[in-house]
Amino acid sequence: MEQESVASVTAEDKAWETHDDNYIPWKKKTTKEKLKTVLVGLAKTILLLICLYLFICSLVLMAEALNVLAGRVAVNIFTSDVFLSNPATGLIIGILVTVIIQSSSTTTSIIIAMVATEVISVAKAIPIVMGANIGTSVTNTAVALTLSMKREQFRKAFAGATVHDCFNILSVAVFLPIEAATGYLEALTKAIISSIGKIEGTGAPRFLRTLTEPIVDHLIHVNRTVQIRSSRGQYLEDDNSLVSIWCERSEEMNKTFIVNTTSSMAVSNNTVTATAVAANFTGQVTTENRTVIVGIRKCDTSDFLFAATGMSEAAVGTILFIISLVVLIGCLLGMVKILTSLLQGAFKQVIRKAVNTNFPKPFGWLSSYVAVLVGGGVTMLIQSSSVVTSTLTPLVGLDVVKLKRMYAVTVGANMGTTTTAVLAALATGSSNALQTAFCHFFFNVSGFIIWYILPFMRKVPLEAATGLGNITAKYRWFSVFYIITLFFIIPAIILGLSFAPLWFLATVLITAAVIIVFIIVINVLQRKRPSLLPAKLRTWDFLPLFLHSFKPMDRFIQRYFGWCRCCRCCYRKEEQLMEGRDNPVYENGDTKV
Repeated sequence: MEQESVASVTAEDKAWETHDDNYIPWKKKTTKEKLKTVLVGLAKTILLLICLYLFICSLVLMAEALNVLAGRVAVNIFTSDVFLSNPATGLIIGILVTVIIQSSSTTTSIIIAMVATEVISVAKAIPIVMGANIGTSVTNTAVALTLSMKREQFRKAFAGATVHDCFNILSVAVFLPIEAATGYLEALTKAIISSIGKIEGTGAPRFLRTLTEPIVDHLIHVNRTVQIRSSRGQYLEDDNSLVSIWCERSEEMNKTFIVNTTSSMAVSNNTVTATAVAANFTGQVTTENRTVIVGIRKCDTSDFLFAATGMSEAAVGTILFIISLVVLIGCLLGMVKILTSLLQGAFKQVIRKAVNTNFPKPFGWLSSYVAVLVGGGVTMLIQSSSVVTSTLTPLVGLDVVKLKRMYAVTVGANMGTTTTAVLAALATGSSNALQTAFCHFFFNVSGFIIWYILPFMRKVPLEAATGLGNITAKYRWFSVFYIITLFFIIPAIILGLSFAPLWFLATVLITAAVIIVFIIVINVLQRKRPSLLPAKLRTWDFLPLFLHSFKPMDRFIQRYFGWCRCCRCCYRKEEQLMEGRDNPVYENGDTKV
């Protein structure tokens, strides 16, 4: 008992020594100071929970706003044979659409609706859902930017955010070529569907939407029927706005249409209207019945704020996007500030230990798998992997959650998010739709088996994310460069190349892959086994500086962004830190520890 007491005091004294002069250990506080500490801590905790709730609401609102802005474009792209001509372009479309609408669940739901009505095949849908996996990771990568003011926190946060990117990119790099060559996902899921038999189900639960309903649903209602019916080529009646016009609709009913080889339109009581006559039909004209949805009561401001405003979809979407972006950034900054003040001294050590501690031997190996289950379970509950990973990213930056534990939760969240697609597919009653959802699930399970089940393989995404974090800590502009390049420039280049002959696209992609693999292998050998390399390859000095260092680009950015006082200050501090100075000197001569 005496030894334990001494150890406890030593740990607390160390925590005291590492903090500012105002920090006082709990045992040395008076009763009044203890009461004040408890009340202040309780108030900060409540404020933290409010910020977290508003942060989740802002993510959902941003997805809705971008859905209004780009929902029609997404459907048009998904129904275009030009963009889905090969697996590579399907992958890129999945990435770009998910980045634009900020919701992999929406992307997969649209794809499942289209597969259910045989607008696209299961084979063409598989690369798109793989791309959606990559596109959804942009959210937490962008969240890490809010910690860019503190170098060490930014390094850890960016590594924690990009471990999601690395896992998804590595999974796609392995399984997309295998799927294109063998069709293993399609064959596996087809066998499973055949054994299940008839598909029946109901709509997916809406826990996250229910949680955010008091705020989001009072601002906007998105008419997802437009996307689904447009993807199926069905008639939309007058309810063709992504901002809901009708808040109550009738049952589906039949309506007679005039049909010929080029166009179709509705007629009333089987009588051709003036519009039909003006169309100047040629050839044989027939009629058929189609189902439409007829509205009963129009939405007004009592239903949601942006009802019946007369504004265009673009205007509504832009306003809501700006609102959600401001709230998201404000909540993130608030959360980081509150967490920084809460997680001090011994309390931070207690939280870190609770979150990161492994089970006692011989069951220590189970700890990481429990974290995977937690990530999957929470994501299944709220149906959003972005919310889970984005919430953890600041905690990684504050060194509360370790990168390895973040990686485990991320892998679980990746598998948990597939339940949204499965439930949406069950609601359609289509075996093809359920097969597509299972393809999404087994793709993530395959990634889990390769990059997590084998402990030595976990090092690949973890080291890649750590390397990205280190580069970003040295060159802060690299974070923005990384997001723009990975999620926009590279997809745009590949999409442009898709219009060239297939052999040309394949040659470019294979060449790029070989170069990337060569660079990675040489870098690993340079660090760990330099003796295995020829003397010339033990460094990159034989190449021009711009091919193996960001220094030329860094000088360029410093030169042309030198007018920004904040940027100038950051550069001066970074240079001084790299030189080993403990107390950076600012432009006004002040110092800060």
